[in-house]
Amino acid sequence: MVGMDSSAPPVIFVVGTAGAGKSSLVTSFQRWSRFLETEIIAVNLDPGAERVHYDAEFDVRDVISLTEVMTEYDLGPNGAQILAADLVAAQALDVADELHSLAGELIVVDTPGQVELFAFREASSHLIEVLGRDQSAIIYLFDPMLSRSPSGFVSQMLLSSIVEFRLGLPTKNFLSKADLLDQDELDKILEWSERLEILEMALYDEAGGQRTEFAINQLRMMQQFSQTPGLTPLSSETEDGMADVLTFAQALFGGMSDARDGFASDIEHEKDQ
Repeated sequence: MVGMDSSAPPVIFVVGTAGAGKSSLVTSFQRWSRFLETEIIAVNLDPGAERVHYDAEFDVRDVISLTEVMTEYDLGPNGAQILAADLVAAQALDVADELHSLAGELIVVDTPGQVELFAFREASSHLIEVLGRDQSAIIYLFDPMLSRSPSGFVSQMLLSSIVEFRLGLPTKNFLSKADLLDQDELDKILEWSERLEILEMALYDEAGGQRTEFAINQLRMMQQFSQTPGLTPLSSETEDGMADVLTFAQALFGGMSDARDGFASDIEHEKDQ
């Protein structure tokens, strides 16, 4: 990355609700990046993950065993997840040293399945500070099934905004698993993300009343302060949108070589044919 110490590559945290496709994105993005000969460092920060299909350069499960935490502290799965996050934060300096020692151009972090475990714990803020707040950002994944209804779509917009506010990092929204939607559904959701007046009408048709008024007022405020408005479709199956993930990182932290930029554009062009 231009203008940055090679020992400390920038960090993209992949955030979203359970089942939104975070691990699948990291897997697909790592595979796609290797095709571009771009070195991506994949990190698993979810101690509750049963398995991951990417090559994790750092895996929190090697540091914290959720089963052992449950046994030692007599906790259920949820309590153990919370304590595990705090235990990882206590070792944040060691984690940062290990990540910064790895050779790569971008660190992509797979965060815990439950969004609140990452977004609302002080442990996450501490880890971000240690890794470098000025070189960190968030990719927020919208669940495609929840996005099919106006209220579900708005709920995710609000949650993404809360995560961005809570962690104070540049955030870009992606519509995950876009290949599961038919073209009409996809077009409708993307129009909602781009034209607030269309979303307003859809909300009134679905619910109406005071709840809709509240949502609309929140959306208008969000639109004024959003750093990266709109929603970008993404598919880990077809690899559509992978170049947009890379472009988001480039815009924030500096570009790769012109040749790689051109190659990414060529790939996207070929897929459009």
